[in-house]
Amino acid sequence: MKNLIDILTSETQSLKAQYIQFTDEWANQEFYRLKQWLEDYRTWHTENFAKKEMINECSRKEKIKASIPYEVFANKIEEFVEKQIKNAEKHYTNSIEKLALRIEQKQLNINNLKAVTSHIGVNIDTTLTDGEKVVRAFTIIANGEINRPHYRYLIK
Repeated sequence: MKNLIDILTSETQSLKAQYIQFTDEWANQEFYRLKQWLEDYRTWHTENFAKKEMINECSRKEKIKASIPYEVFANKIEEFVEKQIKNAEKHYTNSIEKLALRIEQKQLNINNLKAVTSHIGVNIDTTLTDGEKVVRAFTIIANGEINRPHYRYLIK
């Protein structure tokens, strides 16, 4: 399986680079979005804390505040972005390992394995063959202004 993971890792370097870039851009925007949310929350909290009818809303907002990473409170954008990129790299490694397990279940002859990869827009398409069986693995990438960049491998 180590050989298959090495093949998949070398074939998907463009995916990794693009995914890390998307994560970096998102993390920078997310940091400032969270800072703005905290500022808005402080204003809202000052105005509504003592109101009985706002107790449920106050509780909900406290839960959201508790989920915000320490780096945002400490105003450490570099650490926040670095942490998000490390998480993205870990996700990439885990997804390659999961993909290798799924491909291994197809019982391809790893010794004769050939891989061809193409990058189509933001997605990647890898075709693996041992001369007899063909397995196609492709990604679906999603990201946006608020959504953290993420992707999934699909196999046919």
